[in-house]
Amino acid sequence: MITITQKINILSLWLILFGYLSIHLRAIEEIRYPGKNFAKLDTFESLNLEDADKLFNKRDYKGAFAAYKAYSFEFTRSEALPYVLLRMGRCLHLVEKRNSAIKSYQDVVDYFPDDIVYAAAALYYIGECHGQNGDETKKTATWARMVKDDDYVQQPRSGTALSYLGSTMAKLGKFNEAAQYQWRTAVAFRRTNERAAQGARSAVLDHYAVRSPDHTKLKEFYIEAGGWDGRGQKTENPQDDPRYWKSVMDTVLRSKVSAEQKEKLSRFWSGQFASLFPKDDELRIRLFALQLIFEKDPEAHSLKLGKQLQGGELKLNRVGTFARAIERDTKRQFAFASEHGGKLVGTTKPGEWMSLLGAIENSARAAFFEKLLVTQQSRLDRKDKTYLMKELRRYGMHNEASIVLRGIRTSGMTDQELGEFAAFAGNYVTEEEFLQYVSRMKNKTAAAKSRYDYYNARSNRNPPNMEKALTEIPTLKKSPEYATVDLTFREAQLLEGVGRFEESIKAYRSANKQPESTWGITDCLIAMKQYANAIKTVRDLEALGGGVASRASLKAADIYKIAGDKGKEVAQLRSVLKRYPKSGESSTAHNRLESYGVALIGGEAQAEE
Repeated sequence: MITITQKINILSLWLILFGYLSIHLRAIEEIRYPGKNFAKLDTFESLNLEDADKLFNKRDYKGAFAAYKAYSFEFTRSEALPYVLLRMGRCLHLVEKRNSAIKSYQDVVDYFPDDIVYAAAALYYIGECHGQNGDETKKTATWARMVKDDDYVQQPRSGTALSYLGSTMAKLGKFNEAAQYQWRTAVAFRRTNERAAQGARSAVLDHYAVRSPDHTKLKEFYIEAGGWDGRGQKTENPQDDPRYWKSVMDTVLRSKVSAEQKEKLSRFWSGQFASLFPKDDELRIRLFALQLIFEKDPEAHSLKLGKQLQGGELKLNRVGTFARAIERDTKRQFAFASEHGGKLVGTTKPGEWMSLLGAIENSARAAFFEKLLVTQQSRLDRKDKTYLMKELRRYGMHNEASIVLRGIRTSGMTDQELGEFAAFAGNYVTEEEFLQYVSRMKNKTAAAKSRYDYYNARSNRNPPNMEKALTEIPTLKKSPEYATVDLTFREAQLLEGVGRFEESIKAYRSANKQPESTWGITDCLIAMKQYANAIKTVRDLEALGGGVASRASLKAADIYKIAGDKGKEVAQLRSVLKRYPKSGESSTAHNRLESYGVALIGGEAQAEE
C-alpha cells in the first residue's frame, strides 16, 4: 500500500520535474518553416507564405488565417502544406476558437502523420485546446497518444506532455502508468534536457526498486536510459554492472517505508543479488545491510562482515570501512574494530590508526584508544607522537591528545619545534606548564612571540591576559620579522581593552590602518567622554563616502545617545534615513526611531516626530 508520505514525495518529485521541463519549453518558439525548405518553393509560393508569416508575426491572427487558408487552396501540392495547416490551427487557437483549431490541427495529424515536427506539435496543441476547454480526459488521451509515438516523443513539446501525464497519473494513484511516462522522459530527454532526464531516472529507480520492485523492468530501463547517469557507457549488462546494483541497494536502504515493507524489499533485492561480486567489498557490505533488515541478527551481520574482511588484504583502513557498516550500535562496532583491527595496530603507524578511528563513532574511538593504542605510544618516535596528538585533537579526542602530549619529550627540540609544541600544549596544560616549555627556547624574541600568541589568543574580555600580551610587544617591535602594522594595530586594541586610551590613540595613529584605526580612535574618545572630538572624527570618516559613510553617520547618532543628547540623536537618525535610504544603517535608524515613538513618513526615506 502506498502511504500518504510516499504520495507526497511522488508529487513533489513531479513538481520538480515539471519545473525543469517548463523552463525548457519556455525557450521553444512557434514552429517556423525552415529556411532551407523555403528556398525550394517556387517564387510565387514563397512570396505568399512569407506574407502570411509576416501577418502572424505581427499577431494579426485573423489576417494571417485568411492568408494561410488562401495558400492552402491555391497550392494544394505544396511541401509547406502541413506547416500551413498547423499555422491555421495556431491562428484559430490564439483567437480562442479552440474547437475550430482542433479540426485544423487534426488535419495535420490525419493527412501528414509522417511530417514529425508538424504532426507532433499538432497533437500537443490539440491536447492543450482540450485542457483549456476544461476537458482533462481528452487532454490526457491526446497527449498520451503523442508521447507513445517513438518519433513524436522526441519533439520539444512532448516534455510538457510527459510531465503533465506523469503528475496526473501520480495524483490518481496510478503509479505504474506514471512510471511509464517518467521512463519516456528519461529516454527522450537523455541528451537534450539532462536535468529533466535525471529527475525522471530517479523517479523510475524509486518506483521499480521500492514502490513496485521489478528487477527485469529496472534492468531494461537501465539500458534504455543509458545508466543512472544517462551517459550510456557500458550499460548493456546491468546484472553484472556494479553501478546498477549500488544505486538499487542505496535506494532501498534509504527508502522511507514501513518496517514491514522494508523487510520485504530487502529480502527481494537480496535474493536478486544472490552471490554476485564476491570480491566487491562495497556491494557485499550493502548486501549484508539488506540482510540484517529482515534477518534481524546483528551477530550474524558482524560475522558476515568479518568473513568478507578476512577474504581480502588486511589493513586498518579496510577494517574501518567494514566497521563503519555497523551503524547505531557502538558496542558492536567497538567489538568488531577491536577484534579485527587490534592485531594490526602493533605493526602499523598512527596514520593508519587514524584511518580506523575516523571510521567509527566517537564513543567507540575513545574506548579503542584506551584499550589498544595507549600502550603503543612507547614504540613511537617524537614525529609520530606529534602527528598523533594533532590528529586526535582534530577528531575532538582531547583527553587522548593530552595523554599523547604528556608522553612527548622536548629535549633536543629546536626553538621552532618548541614554539609549535608549546602552542599546541597551551590547549591542554596550565599557564605555568606552558611557560616552562617556552623557557627552554634559546631565542628570546621567539620565546616572546610564543608568550604573546598565547596571551593574545586568550585576551577576549580578559584584561590580565591583555596586559601580559602587551608586555611582550616591545621585544617583538625590535624584530624586523614581527614589527608589522598588524602588531601595532593589535597593540592599540589591547591598550584600549585595558583602558589606556591615550596610548591606544597613539598606537592607532601609528598603525594608520584605515578606516579601522579611525574607528578605534573614535571608540577611545567616546570612552574618554570627549564626545565633540568623537563626532568630528566620524564626520571626517563620513566625508570619505562609500560604504563607510553610512556607518559613520549612524555612529554619530550612537555618540549622541551615549552623551545623553536625545534631540541630536533623533536628528542624526533622520539624517541617516534621508542620506542613506538603501543602507543597512538606514534600517537600523528606522527601527530606533520607531522604538522612540517617532512617526515615520515614506518608509525609510523620511521621518518626523
